[in-house]
Amino acid sequence: MVYKLRLSRPARSSHNASNTEGRSVTEHPSVSGPLQTIDRNHNSPSRSPMKKVRKASKIVMGIIDSPRRAFKKRIAGNENQHGNIPIEFPDISDVNMESCHSVQSKRQNVLLWLEESAPHDILPKILAFTGPKKVRALMQVNKSWNAICDSEAVFRTLSEDYGKWVHSEQEEDSPMMGQDDRFWKNYYSNNPIVPLDFSTIPIAAASRCRLETWGGRQYFQCDKNVRILVQPGLHVLEREVLVETVGNASFVVENHTKCSNSIEPMEFSSRPSTPSSVTSSNSSHSSSSSPARRRLNSGIRNLLSCRSFAGVEEEDHTELLGKLENLERATIVLTTKRKDCPIFHVREGHMRLVGLELMHCCGGTDIWNGNTAVQIQPRLDENNRPLLPRRSSQIPTAFIKECRIMSASGRGIVTIDGSRALVQDCHIHRCAATGIYIGGNGSVAKIYNCDIVNNGIGNQVARRGIARGHSGVYLEQGAALLSDCNISHNALTGVSAVSPNNAILKLENSDLVGNASHQLEMPPQGSVSYRKSSEENNTIEQDGTMRVRSKFKVEEEMI
Repeated sequence: MVYKLRLSRPARSSHNASNTEGRSVTEHPSVSGPLQTIDRNHNSPSRSPMKKVRKASKIVMGIIDSPRRAFKKRIAGNENQHGNIPIEFPDISDVNMESCHSVQSKRQNVLLWLEESAPHDILPKILAFTGPKKVRALMQVNKSWNAICDSEAVFRTLSEDYGKWVHSEQEEDSPMMGQDDRFWKNYYSNNPIVPLDFSTIPIAAASRCRLETWGGRQYFQCDKNVRILVQPGLHVLEREVLVETVGNASFVVENHTKCSNSIEPMEFSSRPSTPSSVTSSNSSHSSSSSPARRRLNSGIRNLLSCRSFAGVEEEDHTELLGKLENLERATIVLTTKRKDCPIFHVREGHMRLVGLELMHCCGGTDIWNGNTAVQIQPRLDENNRPLLPRRSSQIPTAFIKECRIMSASGRGIVTIDGSRALVQDCHIHRCAATGIYIGGNGSVAKIYNCDIVNNGIGNQVARRGIARGHSGVYLEQGAALLSDCNISHNALTGVSAVSPNNAILKLENSDLVGNASHQLEMPPQGSVSYRKSSEENNTIEQDGTMRVRSKFKVEEEMI
């Protein structure tokens, strides 16, 4: 309904009454502005008819747009000038509605223009610029907007503009592109960005994987390829990400820097409803966009917004941030009171970690079963015996590339009980215990171009923790290949292979410099393991200069 405001006042003299006869509202000499209404039949020489129409339309449109705000504003203005003046609501027929509709038609609705008049090839770009969450909100406006936002053109544009799809890298790897009618929508859904699509890594994993329970522990089971792209910034977890994949599926978490649009953390940090096991994680994200670009993005996105999203409350991690050089990469920090809890744990199938910075800290002292940044280990039965999968393709396998790993309470990487690890171009440093541990019959680790330095320093966070004195790489059982690596300045030995019957070590083109006790500890001479092991073209020195292999900054220092 549309109301017109009228001021009522005591009767005035007959002279004034005769001048106001025929008008719909009496005018107070000191009253002007939005409270003054004009009859459409009154022809005053001091004001043109068009001005009257515009003035009346402005009043009506103001009440239509925000009745409560307009009502309170007008009452407050009158009380200041005239005291408590009652306001009457005359009949709606007194307002020229045709003029109001003509003015309203000139103010075209943005959504209506996009739906009916915007070019079809430009509309996906506009929607992609507003952000995925605004697109998701627009899908709930009506059936027409749902069909527009659910089109393959929109999801392809979103995938390309936000760096999920790179033509030069992935064009040949998608045989289903021309066969699947919903290829782009499925591709966008299976490659979520944190915190653009979901606020945390566990919530993103829960959206694409099934949440299962075994042995009292909940884990993510993936039957299709899932790739979680994590934006540069600080991401805090309070419990592990436990993964099992089925068939040929893989679970990937990688640093994401190919997004062409600047992302604002508070806008994209909504927390959808998820199981209680994954809602305990928090995430924050820092953006480096310029103030002008930030204002431009937020203005357009707010223009097309249909609802607001509550931001995630940020926590204070100043102490942890002081230990990091920068936040130009996705930095995942685990801070928990749970005992023996890793950051990532693959129990079956394949997991890939690419371009991440991992900082681990938990309670407990079990550095074989959980007190480590990355745990690669199969299920254990009631007697703590490993349960390897029936198919060899489902053996727990982790590919870790271009990551920097640190554990303030335990080990960096643990490959145990017949699992496999491929570590490439990584920097593993300042772990309380061993940098990389390989144990258990059938375990395999291949390590290329890595810096494994300054490990075995002990738990400096808690008094009851791991004591000082561990190696850079410790091979208890299994096989390990180290090629072109830097294993230096560790608190005990550089590389140790201890089992006389089941420890095969191949070390080549590597530097072992400045470790505390022994640079290289081979299996006992004359044993089966010694005959199968080899080392060649290595630099082994107590005092010397190491050569950095990874792309990270490595400080040469004695611990």
